[in-house]
Amino acid sequence: MQERSPESSSLCQAIRLRPGLELRCSDRRHAHRGDGTGQASAGLYLVLVLAGEVQVAYGGRRLRLAPQDGAGAAGALVALRENDSFERADCGEGPERKLSLWVGHDWLEQAGLNTGRRHLEMRCWRASRRLAGLADSLIRTPAEGGGLPHLQAECRAIELLGEALAGEAPAAARPGRMQAARELLDSGAADGWSLADIALELGLHANTLQRRFREAHGCSVFDYLRRRRLLEARRALQLDGITVTEAALAAGYNSPANFATAFRRQFGMAPSRLKAAMS
Repeated sequence: MQERSPESSSLCQAIRLRPGLELRCSDRRHAHRGDGTGQASAGLYLVLVLAGEVQVAYGGRRLRLAPQDGAGAAGALVALRENDSFERADCGEGPERKLSLWVGHDWLEQAGLNTGRRHLEMRCWRASRRLAGLADSLIRTPAEGGGLPHLQAECRAIELLGEALAGEAPAAARPGRMQAARELLDSGAADGWSLADIALELGLHANTLQRRFREAHGCSVFDYLRRRRLLEARRALQLDGITVTEAALAAGYNSPANFATAFRRQFGMAPSRLKAAMS
């Protein structure tokens, strides 16, 4: 069911994708709705808040979700072994963009995902860019009436659930976050990103990323990026025949002099000397 307020920008929809899998989305310019209470069915709840603030309680356990610094999405997984109370607190005026996916125990069992979570067990985290992007596509794209839009919404919802549950896998069963961070930096995809952007992609707070990266790799995120760029510049000087100025620009230095200083500090010789040795 999809409802629109008199404001065209306000949208709320509740969709039964299949037995045991239900999706609720809201995109409201003014989210004032007052307090509310009800009953939450047993199962697993995935909640993602992309804008605004949501304060709810499952079985009396309170949960507050809001994107940090207005970016990305705040996520939570809530497990109910049995039906329990649900409360929503009034957060006042303001925008609200959120998604809630309910997954029944039978569905989880059939998928091999019913791992014996405790009643009212909760896990909150800062969602990655990919997770936030999937949630955004579900909120933006109506999925009423069956057919292809409904099937696409179901596929996105299952992908969303898979991404969220991947964070619960034992450490030995998945690559470490800091390994993923290094792979991201090595790929070049994060060149030009801020620390906050990199942390958001990895689903971490910036301070946590900086601390854990230093513990894992012995340097800061940007020190690692600088060293990688200098290594690439050295390789290009040795193998590609580029000039020192070209190497400086490729490594992100506007000043060849600053590049030469960083290069000498890293490799113990000036780039011009390396260039001359290769001639």
